[in-house]
Order: sequence, then structure tokens, then C-alpha cells
Amino acid sequence: SDVYKRQSYNIGLGYMFKGDFANGFPEFSRANDIFKENGNEKLQAHSLEKMAFLCSQQNDLVTSNTYLRQSLSIREELIKTNENPRDLFVIAGMKQTIKVHETEINMANDNLDEKTGLEQIQAVKEEMLSLSAQLDSAETKEAEEHPEQPRKPKLHYQSLVPLIDQGEVLIEQEDTQGGIKRLEDALSMALKKEELNSTAYITGTLYEAYKSDGQYQKSLGMLEDLLVLKDSAVNMKNATAVVRNRVKSEYEKQKNLDDIENAKQLAIETQKKKNQQLLSIIVGAGLLLISILAFVIFNRLKLSRKQEAIIAEQKKRAEQSEKYKEQFLANMSHEIRTPMHAISGMVNILARNKHPETQDVYLKAMRSSSDNLVVILNDVLDLSKIEAGKLDIERIPISPAAVIENVIQVLKYKAEEKGLVLRHHINDDVPAIVMGDSTRLNQILTNLVGNAIKFTEKGTIDLTLSDENNHLRFTIKDTGIGIQKEKLQSIFNAFEQAQIHKSTDLSGTGLGLSISKQLVELQEGKIWVESEEGKGSTFYVELSIIEAQNDAIGTDLISKDQLHKMATSLKGISILIAEDNEFNQMIAKDDLDFYIEGVNVEVAANGALAVEKFKTGNYDLILMDVQMPEMNGFEATLKIRDIEANEDREKRIPIIAMTASLLKSEIENCYTAKMDNYIPKPYKAEELIGTIHEMVSPSKAN
Repeated sequence: SDVYKRQSYNIGLGYMFKGDFANGFPEFSRANDIFKENGNEKLQAHSLEKMAFLCSQQNDLVTSNTYLRQSLSIREELIKTNENPRDLFVIAGMKQTIKVHETEINMANDNLDEKTGLEQIQAVKEEMLSLSAQLDSAETKEAEEHPEQPRKPKLHYQSLVPLIDQGEVLIEQEDTQGGIKRLEDALSMALKKEELNSTAYITGTLYEAYKSDGQYQKSLGMLEDLLVLKDSAVNMKNATAVVRNRVKSEYEKQKNLDDIENAKQLAIETQKKKNQQLLSIIVGAGLLLISILAFVIFNRLKLSRKQEAIIAEQKKRAEQSEKYKEQFLANMSHEIRTPMHAISGMVNILARNKHPETQDVYLKAMRSSSDNLVVILNDVLDLSKIEAGKLDIERIPISPAAVIENVIQVLKYKAEEKGLVLRHHINDDVPAIVMGDSTRLNQILTNLVGNAIKFTEKGTIDLTLSDENNHLRFTIKDTGIGIQKEKLQSIFNAFEQAQIHKSTDLSGTGLGLSISKQLVELQEGKIWVESEEGKGSTFYVELSIIEAQNDAIGTDLISKDQLHKMATSLKGISILIAEDNEFNQMIAKDDLDFYIEGVNVEVAANGALAVEKFKTGNYDLILMDVQMPEMNGFEATLKIRDIEANEDREKRIPIIAMTASLLKSEIENCYTAKMDNYIPKPYKAEELIGTIHEMVSPSKAN
């Protein structure tokens, strides 16, 4: 809504103070777009600076510099019409920050040795200290020349500044009531801290805010308080002037007495010599003290630089370790998923082809085992992503009912195998479409319902969805073995499994509940359990309801009918598969032949052959494996895009990556290489056909 959008900047501030990049950055990005559209360049610059700050906190210094330069360009235009010392200082500070980031980037890329880099950073810091001193001097001079003007005080960043900034931004956005509330809170805090300058500034700002809002009685009260505060400041200056005049008067009086008493001149001269000698001793001692202090400061600076070098080295090692860890996970994902894709695909092919019924039990066992291995792998990767803070939560229109239907559809056969009744109910007051992440919600519910089936030998499992005080509440109740009382507090810990009976199936990683809890908390929800040993358990998940626009459409999962319609619309298309693994070639070709009537499939064993076939062939789509010999999928895609550009081809062929790694960095590499989409290995039929249908227009399929 419009109100929500206007508050984006302030919501972003709240997340920023919590160090929450995932939620703060999108709010500032949205605020930047709004302020740019409204022509509010000052607030647009503020939004860009907050985005730069959050990126720097994530060690993404290249992106941080991009946003800083955009803000810098805006600010340099603004000071052409309204120049003041603080704006000049801010601009200078931004330029210095960009320099520091560039130095750190060069150091990280080994383009600059560590010693030189640290010296450059220290030089920038010293330059900023000098600029800060110049700013203080300029502001002090301006305050003395114009004491009647309230000045924004130097405050504790985590206390008063956020309230004052939010208040001023809200007033500028014409939300006067909201701005006044923030400023009143700031005034209360300033009075408690007994900060006179802060109180004067906030009082003057409230005086103007009350007056513009028509609250003239309060405005008059603020004006009276402001005059009292100014009088206090003036009286302090007058008292200082009186003291200075008294000192001057005494000095003049003493001088006159000295002139009159010429007889005492000799004694006075003698005393002066003694005073000079004493002064020399004092000056000498002062110089010695200064030398000692300079020596101490020098040693401290030397120690500080040494500590900074140690910290930088430790940071570099930690980043290197994180890179090794990510590379290990990528390799592990690829090495395990590739054979799993072959196993899973061939099991599906065997199951749908004619075979003796006696083999069903073996095929089901193979499919179940391969699915379990994929779940275990996904759990390990998800936990690693969560720990690294790299797991993103989407906010798109979804249908909670569709997610529940899919969970029930997937798990009902497992429940039937154990003779259990799996039921679900959705209350009428639940919104049809909300903003959320269907993938993560499906993962949470599948985990909880799957656990209920695993730990229930007879009876029922009920999944209920209700609206509780504007929160979606998912309730999963079973009649299983329950959980020991002493285990209830630790059940959501990683690798924790509550074993009660020796016959209980404890297959799995023990990560499911831990990951579910963290996924819920990433969405600012909560999860808890109630259980009694021998009588069953009830798990609860609550997520805030963020209603979608009236015309939003939920991302429902593909049904069998939808899959058939999609496949029918793709009749007769021509597809090039770039894949070096013979088993994977066989699976992809068999799946395409099975689902798409009249499909024409050609295979290239590596990226170089795929490029050559593209030059002479006429294909509607390319399925591109990422890791191949001679030329990988990224290189091949870039070659194809260059050919399209050089030959000025009107049609840009869709290229879909087929990758056994689902790490965020790997997916980003696919899009960087100008691929259009990706399909995971192992894939489901819905993922294969659905993605191809999305990329190929039905009008071009025949």
C-alpha cells in the first residue's frame, strides 16, 4: 500500500540498526525508487548511502562503491545551490570511503601488497580527522555568529539521532503526526540525558512542526521553552564576559599601582627575573612532558597499526576459509547430485515403462532411498547457507492452500503405507493469497508432517491452517509416540532426535527441525511444540500475514493436468542438449521423448560441440550442463551470445542451465553468463517441463 511504501525508509532504518541486511536492503532500495520518482533528491541520496553501508557490512565493497558514487553525484549537484560545511564534509567523507574500499579490494585481489594498503588506509583516516577538525571549527564559528539558530547537536548515534532523523523524514514526507511522535520521544530522551544543545534543537524543530500541524497552543509552549533555553545559553556567555572584564580591570589596576610606586621598581624587576626563571623551568618541564606524551602516542599508534595488520590478516584468513568451505560444498553438491540424478532418472524411466509387478517394491525402495539422499544433501547445504547468512527468503504472492495440498499429495502415500489417516483443514478466514516463500513453507510443512508420519504407528495426522490475530497458524497434530519432557527444550537443536522406542525409525540427518526453526525465524515467525509421551505431539508454526494486492496470483504448484497441457503446447519443438555424462544424456532425452510429442532432440558432448551445432542448427531451446570438458557451460553460453550479437540475429535462443550445484554463487554465475533459467539435478518432471514451457512461447513451439 502507499502508506507502507512511504514508510520504507524508516522500516529500513529499523532493520539496519539490528544489522539485518536481508530485510533492510530491500526497504532502502524501495525507498530510493520512490524518492527518485517523487524528485526528492536529498532523501534519495540518504537511501543510496544506507544501501552502500549495508553492502559494506556484507563485505560487498564493489557494490557499496557503486551506490556511494550515485549518492555522491546527487549531493554534488545539491551543494551547487545550497553549500554548507557539513555537506562538504559528508561529500569528502564519501570520497575517502570509496578510496578505502578500493584499497581493500585491491588488497583482497592481491593487486596491492598489505603494507602499502594499510599505509594508504591510515593516510585516509588521518585526512578524515583533519577534515572533521575543520568542520568542528566552521560549525563553532557559525554558532557564535548566529546563536539564534538551533543547530543539530552531536548525539549518541544509537539513541537520539535515529529518532530525530526519522521524525524529520516523516515530516518531510507530510506524515506530520508520525514525525511529531518521533521528535517527542527524542525530546524526552534528551531531557533525561540533560543535553542542553540536543533539547534546544529538538524544541525548535517541534515548534515548527506543531505550528504547521495547527497545534498552536503546543507550538507556543515550545517557543517559550526555546526562548528559555536560548536565554540560558546567552546568560552563560554574559557570565563569561563579566569574568573576563573583571580580570582585565584587576590587571589595569595593578599596572597603575606599579607605575605610581616607582620606588619599588628594582624589587619588581628582581621578581620578574625570578618569575622568568620559574617560567623557563615550567616550560622545560612542559616540553619534557610533551616529549614523553609524543613518545607514548607514537608507540600506541605503532601498536594500533600492528593490531590492525593482525586483524586484517585474520579477516583475510577467515574470508579464505569461507571461500574454501563454499568451494567444498559446491564440489560435494556436484559430485553427489550428478550420480543421484542418474539413479533417480533411471528409476523414474523404469517405473513408467512396462515391467513386472514384482519389481514395484524394488523400484519404490530405490526411489525412496534416492529421495532420502537428496533430502540429506539439501539439509546439509541449507544449514551451511543459514550459518553463512546467505539463505534468502522470497516475498512473492503464494497460495497457502496450494502449498498444503502439495504437502498432503506428496506424503499421503507414505501415510497409507503405515495405515495412517492424513487429513487437512483450512479455515474460511484464511486469505487466499499472501506474500511469502512457497518453497520454504513447503519445506517446513513437509518436514513437520513427515516427522509426524515417521513417529506415528497408528491413528491420524491432522494439518490445520487458521488465522490467529493476523497470523497464519499451521498446526500439525499426531497420535504418535510423543516426546519426553526433558527433550522438549532441545528438540529444535541440530542433530537432535528424540528416540523413545528402539523400533522407531531414526533415518535422516537430525537437521530437519533445526532447519525448520531457522527458516521460520528468518520469516520473523515462531515455532513451538506441545507433547506428552505416549499420547502424541502437536507442532505449531506462526507466520505474519502480509496480504498481497487484490489482483495478485499465487504461484501454485504444477498439477498433472497442467503438466500435460504444458507438454502438449510444446509439441514438435527442437532441443539441443549439451551434456558430457552419457547417463544424464539418456535420462534427459528419454524424459523429453516421453512428455513432449514429436520433440526433436540432439546431443552435444561438450560446450565446444554445442557452439558448433548452434551455428548450423535451428533449435528452439538449449539445455546446457554447467561442468563439461574442453569448454564448460558458462563459456559456451557466452560464445553463443557473441554469435547472436555479431550476426544480429532477431531471435535470442533461450538457454537453460542444468546444474548439480544449488549454491547461490553457482546460480548467480548462470545468470552472469547470460543464461535465462536453470534446472536442478536431480530434477522433477514439473521442473523440466515447466521451465521449458516458461522459456518457449507456445506460438513458436510448433
